[in-house]
Amino acid sequence: MNDSAVEKESDYFDKLVASRGDFNPFKTRGWLTLSRRFTDMVAPREPLTLLDVGCGTGQSRQIYIQHCRSYVGIDLSAEAVGLARTRFPDSLFVHADACQLPFGAGAFDVVAFSSVLHHIDYYLPALAEARRVLKPGGCVFAYDPNLLNPAMALFRSPRSPLYTRVGVSPNERPLMPGALRQTFSAAGFESIRQRCQSDIPYRAVAPRLFNAFIGAHNICDWMMEYSFLGRVFGVFTVTCGKKSSGV
Repeated sequence: MNDSAVEKESDYFDKLVASRGDFNPFKTRGWLTLSRRFTDMVAPREPLTLLDVGCGTGQSRQIYIQHCRSYVGIDLSAEAVGLARTRFPDSLFVHADACQLPFGAGAFDVVAFSSVLHHIDYYLPALAEARRVLKPGGCVFAYDPNLLNPAMALFRSPRSPLYTRVGVSPNERPLMPGALRQTFSAAGFESIRQRCQSDIPYRAVAPRLFNAFIGAHNICDWMMEYSFLGRVFGVFTVTCGKKSSGV
């Protein structure tokens, strides 16, 4: 992102956290679903050094922490990072940009993008940075809203006639699974695995009017997962790739 886009995105989340005191979009079941998917796709065999890009107020930490020897979270929002530091003093949180990571080469076993790539206009540099700070043979893991999901296509895609900017950050938009896979490959990752994922219930959404339907959405989302439609039309796309062990 250019400097103006970075400033707008960070300002949006600074104000959001300052007004709400947190940023926690999912119910506990949703975080557990993402944690299971991480365990399945990354398949950790020993405790990890992990970088969580887009850690927010620290809520995404619960996806990964059971597998971590050390956990580092970064976020563009200084307000979010400050809250995360208070909540989890045993972990390191850094105010930083995903496209300019303040870490040396080969510092981590895993780099996780916690619902953040869809906030970056052109996210290839962020994936290239992830590859740089990964150890040879390390993994990158990401989850982002799926443009093939009907709710995302209708209410979160700027091309939809039902699109609303309420509750949407300046650079936010859902992504096509195929575009994610191609960009992971362009960044130099190998053995790319991808799965669209439902059974990620929301706590609340914006605009507030939509919350009248959030229960029905969560039920449909659960049914989609267990009818296997979630593998294509799931609300999020989960992508995982590896850095070559020889680099």
